Amino acid sequence: MEQDDAPSSAELSFTWLVAATLHFLCAASTVYLTSDGKTIATVWPANAVLLALLLLYSRPRWITVLSAGLIGNLLANWLTRGTITGPLLLSLANGSEVAVATLLIRGRLNAFDLLRSTGALLRFILAAGVIAPLISGLLGAGAAMLVYQQHFLLAFRTWFVSDSLGLLVFTPVFLSIFNGQLADCLRSKTGLQRVQALGYLGLVAAIAYLVFVVAELPALFLIYAPVILITFRVGPLGTKMAVMMVAVIGALATTAGHGPIAMVATDPQMKAHLFQTFLAVMLLTCLPVAAEISERNRLAQELAARAAEADAEAATDMLTGLFNRRGFMRRFPPLIADRNTGFCCVAVDVDRFKGINDRWGHPFGDRVLRHIASTMRANTRADDLLARLGGDEFLMILHDEPHRTGEEICTRIQSALRQYPLTADDGTSVMVAISVGIVCFEGHEPLEQILAQADRALYEAKRDGRNGMRSAAPA
Repeated sequence: MEQDDAPSSAELSFTWLVAATLHFLCAASTVYLTSDGKTIATVWPANAVLLALLLLYSRPRWITVLSAGLIGNLLANWLTRGTITGPLLLSLANGSEVAVATLLIRGRLNAFDLLRSTGALLRFILAAGVIAPLISGLLGAGAAMLVYQQHFLLAFRTWFVSDSLGLLVFTPVFLSIFNGQLADCLRSKTGLQRVQALGYLGLVAAIAYLVFVVAELPALFLIYAPVILITFRVGPLGTKMAVMMVAVIGALATTAGHGPIAMVATDPQMKAHLFQTFLAVMLLTCLPVAAEISERNRLAQELAARAAEADAEAATDMLTGLFNRRGFMRRFPPLIADRNTGFCCVAVDVDRFKGINDRWGHPFGDRVLRHIASTMRANTRADDLLARLGGDEFLMILHDEPHRTGEEICTRIQSALRQYPLTADDGTSVMVAISVGIVCFEGHEPLEQILAQADRALYEAKRDGRNGMRSAAPA
């Protein structure tokens, strides 16, 4: 989710510290572990930290994030490479890459979910995997040629693939951590589901270690099965974590001379290129599947939400917000099934409602019905069942308790209506009155019998002078 566009100075300082620290740690460890200090690293995850922060935060934080990345990158390259000219040029190249990728991915959007759909994934791959590293690769290869005397085309190819893979593999993971998606995912799962997810990730790590460190024969194909499995069982977030784990384990093992790639190539540059090719193939295989699953899950959630909304509308009286007849019939069985007390069925009818409509019009009559509904809600409990069956007929199913009887509740409602009259358009103060018929029941009686007795009690109340209340014998 997009963060606040007007952060405080403390928030900006914290963001700068996080960006600089993480970028420095990623850059320094990557150069140290996968490079000899002069060649370009095999995979470059440091820029993914900055890209994730720029996709997370609003544009006013760009200067904060990019300046932190420049300092972190400059310090990491200076410590690992021992010069200042080369690190400065490389830092500028990395900054341009992050800026270009951010502009292309965000566009006019305030927030961007990298795996929201296949289209979003393709946009992410094109921006972070092709265009941005292509531009920065020209700058980085030029710096490598001038400062470290490397061959331009070889340095460009290594830079392009290294940075492309770094952004594609690590940006989704960092963004999931920064925007709280990882924490939300963990909170939404049960304890068993968390254990299962950790088990699947452990399986991916174990097989990656087996393939890249232990196995004596090339067996890269073994990695695809657990990654695809975790994609379907855990979801896109599991895919992000799994691909990152394979990238880290594979890069470290290949650089150290272990694994299937080291079996077929001895030249460090060739090993780097082969591993980058494997990682690119795995990304292009697994991430589209994860994006498709994410899109289908999102569509399923939208359909479920719309179905629930339509179902609620079908069961709700649009004028008063109470249940309609269909909603009452649907809600009544589960209400009485969970019975710890007795119940009261209250039939309600508005006195002289036709005269109100004839004199002041139907819009005022609608106000009367809404006024009655709101008064009923204000004097009943949330677990009572209130419905408008049609016209001026209402029905209430109340929990009947010694300290809260149906008669007491109806008396309060009638008193509130008398206390708060409505004012018609012509300035006339109109006191709304209702007649009610009450019948108590235990919950096992047929609904038709309950309603019939409540209707008879209501008829007696209206016959005896209206604005009255009559109770029938228990059903």
